[in-house]
Amino acid sequence: MSEVEESSAQDSVQGHLQEIVALLEKQRLVEDLVHKQQMPRHALVESIVQKRHAAELQRKLDSLHSADVAYILEALPRDQRMVVWDLVKADREGEVLLELSEPVREALIAQMEPAELLAAAETLDTDELADLAPDLPDDVMDDVFKALPVEEREQLRAAMSYPEDSVGALMDFDLVTIRDDVTLEVVLRYLRRLEELPDHTDQIFVVLVEFGNQPSPFPPDPAAQRTTGPLHNEIPAPDRSVEGHATPLSHQPQAL
Repeated sequence: MSEVEESSAQDSVQGHLQEIVALLEKQRLVEDLVHKQQMPRHALVESIVQKRHAAELQRKLDSLHSADVAYILEALPRDQRMVVWDLVKADREGEVLLELSEPVREALIAQMEPAELLAAAETLDTDELADLAPDLPDDVMDDVFKALPVEEREQLRAAMSYPEDSVGALMDFDLVTIRDDVTLEVVLRYLRRLEELPDHTDQIFVVLVEFGNQPSPFPPDPAAQRTTGPLHNEIPAPDRSVEGHATPLSHQPQAL
């Protein structure tokens, strides 16, 4: 992002913050005025005014990205922060918690019921859960593990086993894998059929899973422009006892 784009984004989120602050102040002034007046069915009128203001605030919050909501929550005093947080829809709470700074996230989590925390956690992907897990109570995490399918449960355990801020802790399990006997044309056709792709899916990596001069297990297929033989894997296995060991350029195949 360029400096101009960063400045524009910052101005935008500051504008959203000012709108939220103005709505909160308007809400306080009107509710104070209604509260002081003597009128028939006073409690009902006060309730209607509160609901109307809450709906206006919620519409504004619903239109914002989770990161912008998090920025606003961090910028508000505690009392106003709790008013705004109560208006964040349940299916977005997990995303917003991830965007918050640790002190604010911990403070909000401390005010949430276990059932509410579990519902927020269940909206997150495995790698996102691993980021939030250190701040969740143990009993909530126990329930999260129980609710996950076996594969995702193991992925979460794997992600949580790495030190914080290490590559392993930051890895994303949401990816598309393709068999090694299909052509690029087939891969692209398959990807276009998917309703949704993982975030940042803009490149295709060919990963070598076998080493050594071994014949291909697949038969020749002229239509797929594939031949039998060792062309797909004639890179020698790296010496894993030596850190940073790389395959010499002379051993890299010239055709795939």
